[in-house]
Amino acid sequence: MATLRETTDRLAAEGAERQRVLAESLTTQIEAAEKRIAAMKDEALAEVRGIAVEVGGAVVEKLTGTTADPARLAAAVDIAVGERAH
Repeated sequence: MATLRETTDRLAAEGAERQRVLAESLTTQIEAAEKRIAAMKDEALAEVRGIAVEVGGAVVEKLTGTTADPARLAAAVDIAVGERAH
C-alpha cells in the first residue's frame, strides 16, 4: 500500500508533467500566432505602401497636371516610411 507521502509525490510529479506539456503546447501556439501576426502586419504595410504611392501619384498629377514617375514615388514613400520607423 502506498504511503501518503508516495501518493503526494506521485500526484505532484503527474501534475508537474501535465503543466510542462501544457506550457510546451502554449509556447508552440504563441509562436505560431506571433508568426501569423507578423505576416499580416507585413501584408498590411505593403498594402499601405501601395496606397501611398497611388495617392502620391494622384496628388502630383492633380497639382502639376503631369504624371509622376512611379519609381520615384515609391522611393519617396520608402524614405518616409523609413524615417517614421526611427
